[in-house]
Amino acid sequence: MATSGPGPGPWARRLALVVAGAVFATSGCAGSLPGEDADAVVTFAVTRASGGDMGAIIGHFNEANPDARVRVVYLAAAADAQRNALVQDLQARTGRYDVLYTDAVWTAEFAARGWLEPLDRERFAGPGILPAAAATGTYGGELYAAPFATGTGMLYYRSDLIDDPPTTWAELIAACPLAEEHGMDCYAGQFARYEGLTVNATEAIASAGGRIIDEDGGVAVDSPEARAGLGFLVDGFEQGYIPRAALTYMEDEARLAFQRGDLLFMRNWAFAWPAMEEPGPESRVQGRFDAVPLPGHEGPGTGTLGGNNLALSAYSGNKAEALRFIEFVQSEAVQRRWMAETNTPTSWQANYEDEELMAAAPHLVPQRRALDAVQPRPVSPRYNDVTNAVQKHVHAALSGEKTVDEAVADLQEELEWAVRDT
Repeated sequence: MATSGPGPGPWARRLALVVAGAVFATSGCAGSLPGEDADAVVTFAVTRASGGDMGAIIGHFNEANPDARVRVVYLAAAADAQRNALVQDLQARTGRYDVLYTDAVWTAEFAARGWLEPLDRERFAGPGILPAAAATGTYGGELYAAPFATGTGMLYYRSDLIDDPPTTWAELIAACPLAEEHGMDCYAGQFARYEGLTVNATEAIASAGGRIIDEDGGVAVDSPEARAGLGFLVDGFEQGYIPRAALTYMEDEARLAFQRGDLLFMRNWAFAWPAMEEPGPESRVQGRFDAVPLPGHEGPGTGTLGGNNLALSAYSGNKAEALRFIEFVQSEAVQRRWMAETNTPTSWQANYEDEELMAAAPHLVPQRRALDAVQPRPVSPRYNDVTNAVQKHVHAALSGEKTVDEAVADLQEELEWAVRDT
């Protein structure tokens, strides 16, 4: 499902040079009021929790494109509320929002319902774009969303205590007595009943060679590989190498536990690095940790993809101008600026070869390696039903309410019902 193509077109290359050489040479953006622009042609709907300064990006675009000015509408930070706002607009076919900042897992649903305009793959997902990121914008062989922010889970470990980080689950478990010697727990990820649990379960199952939904859309979770993946997590709670408290952990709770020095290993996203490396009393692990790709069942593991893309509403009345804006935001120079400001990974490959950028954000080096071994979360037009079922049955297994066999069999049955006729 990974995609590749001839690369960004000549306009994009010219745009990147202009942006790199001039637009971001200044720190201000005079004359731009992205949210109140009465002359705006394009409306961009984006979450408040994007992590960077979208207003500045829009301001720079508006300066260079007075005939295609963009206004921004900030949606709720919570993903569910953001999705609901977009769905309401798309179902009503108002065309109020031209460009949509979408979660990577919404592509299949929005595309299957005819809400997104197909995009030119050469223009928006050429070889300059990481194949894994391009896959998150693809449904049914068509590109429906231009990749922008991306990322996958990594294994953080205490480099002051561990010389050789584990590449397999057996090696991770073998290191756990060291955690006990130092009065800390061994391993945690995100195991509260929410979207992060679907991510962690998908990674565990994929790291044992299994899948929840296969490439043809069929339910494939009732397998020995899925049992092995879920079994690693269930055994962790039963044997104590994962603390019971982790049943309530989301991303920040796991980060704080590691940051306090309470964990030897932690699965988390790239965002966790800067906070843990911040000087001061808030972090007890500054300069004492590192990150590597996830371990797996019998070798290196498989991460799952997160991130956000840029999609064009099928009901937009200003498609040409909207596409120019998407191309601008997706350009190498804008993505480089975004990476430098937010310390989070983006989809443009060349930026990971920038020594200055990588020196300022060293966690992006293992992040880039991890992006070579990834799998998307289950791809389905009924993703909400799929993820709710995964969370219900996996959390029941982790909590000891079901055996691994029962959880896998029940999940298979519920998913077959959920994705019928899709």
